[in-house]
Amino acid sequence: MGRNLSFNEKETLAKVANIFREKGYEATTVKDLEKATGLTSGSLYNSFGGKEALFDIAIGYYNNNVVRNRISRFLDQADDPLAGLKDLFHSLLNELGGQENGCLLTNTAVEFNNRRRHITQELDTGFSLLEAAFKRQIIRCTEKGKISKHPSPQQAATRLLIFYQGILVLVRAGLRRKEIEQIINDEVDMILGRAS
Repeated sequence: MGRNLSFNEKETLAKVANIFREKGYEATTVKDLEKATGLTSGSLYNSFGGKEALFDIAIGYYNNNVVRNRISRFLDQADDPLAGLKDLFHSLLNELGGQENGCLLTNTAVEFNNRRRHITQELDTGFSLLEAAFKRQIIRCTEKGKISKHPSPQQAATRLLIFYQGILVLVRAGLRRKEIEQIINDEVDMILGRAS
């Protein structure tokens, strides 16, 4: 049986994902969800299920809309694949409104520490999207002569994912912003084998 929605589901999920991203799963209350969405708890529960189900849906939304959109904007649509890659990393430091909420995937991974299998699967989906996009971008960089042939695009993609997540942890903690900004280009070049 389908849901009869009297609100914009995509906008609601964006707001839900943002509040979970800001506060984390455990600290987010039903009142927080009501306030963020403008919906009553009954409407939320009838449309999406309980808090846990809503959280699962919010992570799926985040993967399909936020992560995929960032990949498309900074990597897939970039004329210069190396510049696009560096722009993606720099964008982590320039969150809208000057907020430092980090990433829903990163924050959730830290909060749950692999304690809930179904959430771990959603996290793996998001991280795999990023890693695959990094690998494609490395191959594009090689094809366009931006880097010499890298011995292992997969290994470099994994290293970029680790660097990306590390930045997001520090952003969430409000730490080392200026230092990170100064080393992004050098670190990306080093990971791609461009540094001497």
